[in-house]
Amino acid sequence: MIDKLEFLKNFQTQLSSNTPGAQNWWAKYLFHFTDITNALLILESGSIYSREKAIELGLMKNDNANDSVIAQTSTLHKQYARLYFGPSTPTQYSNEGIRPKDCVGENAHCPIPVMFVFDFIKIFMLDNINFTDGNLATSPNIYDDVKNLEKLNFNLIYHRTWFEPENRQAIVNARHSEILVKDNLPLEHNLSVLVVRSEAEKETLLYQISETLKQVYQKKIFIQPQTGIFINEWFYINNVAIINNNIHIKWHYCSRTSCSTKFKLQIIVKKIDDNTTKSLTKIDWYPTKDMNIALPENFQNQNIEVLIIIDERNTYMNSFDSV
Repeated sequence: MIDKLEFLKNFQTQLSSNTPGAQNWWAKYLFHFTDITNALLILESGSIYSREKAIELGLMKNDNANDSVIAQTSTLHKQYARLYFGPSTPTQYSNEGIRPKDCVGENAHCPIPVMFVFDFIKIFMLDNINFTDGNLATSPNIYDDVKNLEKLNFNLIYHRTWFEPENRQAIVNARHSEILVKDNLPLEHNLSVLVVRSEAEKETLLYQISETLKQVYQKKIFIQPQTGIFINEWFYINNVAIINNNIHIKWHYCSRTSCSTKFKLQIIVKKIDDNTTKSLTKIDWYPTKDMNIALPENFQNQNIEVLIIIDERNTYMNSFDSV
């Protein structure tokens, strides 16, 4: 009789061969995305916790979830850490990115997403793994035997292109198919990589973790190594640099007109030696071009920290040594 590991290897090979193009690599991995504020706590704690446990332990600073979806999710299912079979799910489409406040629906907002990417076979080799063929809020089938992976329709789960309106419910529900891990999922031995959208967001993540954690994760953090991991429709920071005593900020612009003049921007520069600060604030703002800001004379050639806050959220944070 075929054992569990051999089944999973054969299944993954077949799934990969049946998934052509840019999505082929998805068959090797499972995905969990969350806001950077939660990601920092996940890295510190060493595990992705269930919703119930994360709230109990104070590990959910940013609630990414849609209020109505959470209301429809049973208490039992809130006791599981949850992964998806693919990135760019409908949930991610609904909440990813820095959005104007009037574009945030039912409190579902993940301004700076971090994608945790796990090894498919390692996760399914764990004990007590369940998985679904749809969104938990819609009462899908829930399986506990990996051989039931063959019952899932991966053509729908991996579907990311246009569809006819009459197919919407089936496709959107399948895209939400999940893997359920009771209580918590340890990162050690299971996490393959972390993915962020930009160099600026990688710097912000690394700046806020301990030196010990940097040694563990620095080489595992990648900037969009493949297409389709993020939605990329909304505003974020691509790059921050200090050149000739000028702060250069490169933006990723919204692909939607609804972003125009709807943000509050704060840039705070702190001299690390004596904590002297200088700030710039703009209200009802949206960039029309990349920024170039001259440092005040007494901040030039100094060790400084740059903090960029958009709509009261820390969006970029890093230090720069004097040159």
